[in-house]
Amino acid sequence: MKSMLEILGDHACVVLRNNDVVFSSDERGVKPLLDYYNLYGVSFAPLTVVDKVVGRGAVLLAKRIGAEKIMTPTMSEDALSLAKYYDMDTEVLEVVPYIVNRQGDGRCPIESSVLGITDVEEGVERILAALASLRK
Repeated sequence: MKSMLEILGDHACVVLRNNDVVFSSDERGVKPLLDYYNLYGVSFAPLTVVDKVVGRGAVLLAKRIGAEKIMTPTMSEDALSLAKYYDMDTEVLEVVPYIVNRQGDGRCPIESSVLGITDVEEGVERILAALASLRK
């Protein structure tokens, strides 16, 4: 199997089913996983999510779409902890204390919105609310 960086190529996020690419996106943040869910819903075949940066929100969304594995160059401590809680397989190059926001001066607002949340549906609701708030 290709390395995670080979799979990603120039994309920000790639979703695999049986090692075949079924979705890819160049969008940043959690948008690719939301887009996948809106297009395809929940997969009953196990998925692998390959994403450039994974925070707690991305783990919740990966779990929501049916992912059993996450591969990423960078994952937050909270995201890794949640992935372990869900018994998801992870392949991570670097674990960081938290995902930094786009301004570089604090924690990612999506990750902040789901701290302490383990219920997938509640997490998705909080992510959607945080995104709506950010658009204002």
